[in-house]
Amino acid sequence: MVPDYIQIQKGNTAAFRQFFEGFYPALCFFANKILLDEDVANDIVQEAFILLWEKKKDIRSLRSAKSYLFKFVKNRSLNYLRDNQSKNIANPEHPEPSFSYRDFVIENETYRLIYDAIKTLSPQEKRVIEFTLDGMKNPEIAKQLDVSVNTIKTLKSRAFKTLRTRLKGVSFHFFMLFYTELLGF
Repeated sequence: MVPDYIQIQKGNTAAFRQFFEGFYPALCFFANKILLDEDVANDIVQEAFILLWEKKKDIRSLRSAKSYLFKFVKNRSLNYLRDNQSKNIANPEHPEPSFSYRDFVIENETYRLIYDAIKTLSPQEKRVIEFTLDGMKNPEIAKQLDVSVNTIKTLKSRAFKTLRTRLKGVSFHFFMLFYTELLGF
């Protein structure tokens, strides 16, 4: 369930925590794509959420809150790179960041929809998909769950059929890209 921005405006910490937990990993990933430094990325994202909480009364929608967070993180990350340029030049192994804000937002939202759909699978199907996303092959998953490889194939097949049905609003081609890239097919 998506938190209600009005609850966040009113200072409901549970609603804000739900929003934070749902969006924090994506923002950290985004910042780290720019900075190539997880610790600094995490600090900047935490700062963004603190400022959002302080300005909670100004939130007009979750969409505007997400936009604010992305802009803040992007600008603060680029400022950090600018301010620390001498360190980056001194380290030739630190490549220039390359990202497209628009593409990242679309990709992130698609992944979120996919992961939300995965959460709705049966417990066994969910575990099989999670193990698969962790890079495990069918024989490894079968051993881990103490079932046959054919059982894993069946569970995986049912899970992907369910996901295709639930993700009709998401481009099936992107789903297949997600499937082939993450699962190594």
